[in-house]
Amino acid sequence: MSVDFPRTADAITKEWLSGVLGAKVTGYTTTFLEGGVLADAFKLHDITYANGPAPGPSSVVVKMANAVKERRDMALMTNAYTKELLFFRDLASKVPVGSPKVYGLFMDGSEASESFMIVMEDLTTHSKVFDQVDDPPNAAFARKVALEAAAMHAKFWESETTRLPWLGRADGRYVFSLDSLSKMADQSLAPLQALWSQMFGRELFTPGQDDEVKELTELLCGPKSAAILERIYDVLSSRPKTLLHGDMRADNTFRTDPAQGKSVEDTKLTFIDWQVIHAGPPGPEFTQAWFNSLEPDVRAHDREILREYHARLVQLNPAAAAYTYDMLIEDYALSMCFWWMAIITLGVGTVPVFDKPEGARMKLLWGKALPRALLAMRDLECLARVKRLAAEVD
Repeated sequence: MSVDFPRTADAITKEWLSGVLGAKVTGYTTTFLEGGVLADAFKLHDITYANGPAPGPSSVVVKMANAVKERRDMALMTNAYTKELLFFRDLASKVPVGSPKVYGLFMDGSEASESFMIVMEDLTTHSKVFDQVDDPPNAAFARKVALEAAAMHAKFWESETTRLPWLGRADGRYVFSLDSLSKMADQSLAPLQALWSQMFGRELFTPGQDDEVKELTELLCGPKSAAILERIYDVLSSRPKTLLHGDMRADNTFRTDPAQGKSVEDTKLTFIDWQVIHAGPPGPEFTQAWFNSLEPDVRAHDREILREYHARLVQLNPAAAAYTYDMLIEDYALSMCFWWMAIITLGVGTVPVFDKPEGARMKLLWGKALPRALLAMRDLECLARVKRLAAEVD
């Protein structure tokens, strides 16, 4: 890693890229990819090289800090940039699930890596990303994601890796990756509701349909909020820990291009955006993987898929039998509360761009994802679970 690197895509030069790729680059075209919630990405494509046939990739993806200050500040608050950099530097080669090949890692030396750059392979040359709007995973692929996660979870079960300081607290207490954002939900709820009505022309909670989730949200953002979160943390902290990707949603999962004619079983998955990697029990992994990514008829199979996941996990690492299926389901449901609260805060920094050209797809994404999440919280009886915990803090 080096502190000498371009801070923006415009500052990238052919000479610098040549050094990263190890071959003389004579030209390329830059295209901005959709701005993420925490980071921005650009594709450098149609790369040409000196001296004949291309000795390097024809395209790469460059990831850097988000240009929008509010979203960049959220990333810095959660240490998201440093986590991903350290994952690629220290763990990627050891993790038994696919991640992008990296050509270069660069960070500015600050604790939170306020400026950074990752140059990685362009997965679209051989794979296709699931699209949370138009092409979410079907049940077969949701099952495949779960079983691949089982391999990673089994390998790192109660391992030394889970005690790395950048993956969790020194005292072993579970910490949700976006904990700081969750704890801001009480301040963010009213602004998000106003923004949602402005952008979508409807209320965030549909009367008569989302009453349970509205009550849940008011409870999570109300006077007992801090105490309820600590009780959820008590539950999750009592569980065994493993390594969690933390954000296995559809837009972060690529599969070998279906045009190649491969079956689901033969398809290779690659997971991107390792910015919220952390240590914890497996349940939270599937919350973000599924609750806002899958269509309701697919997500309705979540508990049966998680039973298969649990069987595979125990098969690969018998020590994991101490973590029961019932614990898995409870953690999966309770983690929806953390994610929902973080989404409320993220929404305040994200929804305002929906009326701009670069925010068009993000608007479609949120318009699909939030109703899925609200339904998942109803199906998993999150309100009843939280009410039981709330009663314990009276």
